[in-house]
Amino acid sequence: MLAQGLVDELHLLVHPIVVGHGKKLFADGETVPLELVSSEAFSTGVLHLVYKAAGA
Repeated sequence: MLAQGLVDELHLLVHPIVVGHGKKLFADGETVPLELVSSEAFSTGVLHLVYKAAGA
């Protein structure tokens, strides 16, 4: 859906990991340029990131 331009905004919550490895959010594939619209850091260390398609 990202590659086809069907997503207006992407909201991601990023949780800090102390031990281990995180899972990939998306499978390897086409790169879609994104622009960070806003970010918010919570006291727990979680980040709320909002992206839109670059140039949109």
